[in-house]
Amino acid sequence: MNIKKISSTLLILISLVLFTGCVKSLNTDGLTLKIDADELNTSASSKFPIEKSFVVANVEIGKPNIYIKKENKISASLNMALNTIFLPKTKGSIEISGEPYFDKKESAIFLKHVEFEKLDFSNKEISKLINTTLLSSLKPIVDEIFKTIPIYKIEKDSFKGSFVKNIQVENKELLVTFGL
Repeated sequence: MNIKKISSTLLILISLVLFTGCVKSLNTDGLTLKIDADELNTSASSKFPIEKSFVVANVEIGKPNIYIKKENKISASLNMALNTIFLPKTKGSIEISGEPYFDKKESAIFLKHVEFEKLDFSNKEISKLINTTLLSSLKPIVDEIFKTIPIYKIEKDSFKGSFVKNIQVENKELLVTFGL
């Protein structure tokens, strides 16, 4: 390697350390930073609440509370309001989990393979009636939300987005590795 390339790489790494989250490691793979739940929640999109209308129901999904609960997965709890023509308006919550992936084109982290962990309604009678039916209807909506709305965004114009080498969840931490 020539001196210019080494100094450029060093400058980039120092800038990453100074202007981003907590350093997890620096090795031959690159610089690995930890992104904590507070950063994920701060970065969560302003596109919430999201409203979807169906023939017999309307669903409103609130801004997610994102956290890391399991290995290789990021979880989120979302408030929800359900209004159907046959039942009174009901509020509830959904807990989901999914695998994070980095989309270079969008310079953002999204979730894939989203699974429902829990679905609760304040009205327990309604919860018993529609739990299974509603889950099958909500799954495509929630999948689409997390495939199109990022949980974490890196500035597209910043140099960091083009140096993301890997992302993973390890020891209940979201780790982003930057390298050449």
